[in-house]
Amino acid sequence: MLTARTLAEAQVYVSLTTAADQAAPAVEPAPITPGANLTEGADAWTLASPAGDIAIAYASEEAARTIGARFGLGVSQLIDAAQWAVVAATYGRRALEADMAYTGGPDQDRDSVELNWEFAADAVGEAIKFLPDGADAVPDEGVWSEFGRQSRAQNPELVTRAKLTDDLEYYRGTLADFRALYGS
Repeated sequence: MLTARTLAEAQVYVSLTTAADQAAPAVEPAPITPGANLTEGADAWTLASPAGDIAIAYASEEAARTIGARFGLGVSQLIDAAQWAVVAATYGRRALEADMAYTGGPDQDRDSVELNWEFAADAVGEAIKFLPDGADAVPDEGVWSEFGRQSRAQNPELVTRAKLTDDLEYYRGTLADFRALYGS
């Protein structure tokens, strides 16, 4: 059985797997619903998904929540560095589009703008975890999925230290600017 560090990581994995599978219908994965696709066990949840069953240990989820690590502690064993970089870019595009359209009106959803910037920063932070100290890029063993290898081949800079740190600075800085403009 697959193992995720957090429920959020499991959701991202299911989304990536569904999006990368050319034979799968282009639909959003079902939301996590206790009793429907999420069952409780002795020490972990099990998420039933099109990508297979995924175990999420209660202790892992709690530890991540305690310190504010949305996707979990340590390096992902489920999603590779290139996949995280693509996820970050996807959230970054969503955030930029929402940010550009946001005027501060009472009918607009400010939280979704902030959340997309936060997810972008958190996802690129996950890719950065794959960088060994002093390395200029994520090593080959940090990009194991076919989707990740293809993404890296199409964009060799995708998982370099320079790009990942620039992206992290951009996402965090733009979020800070948005909050400064519209109040934190």
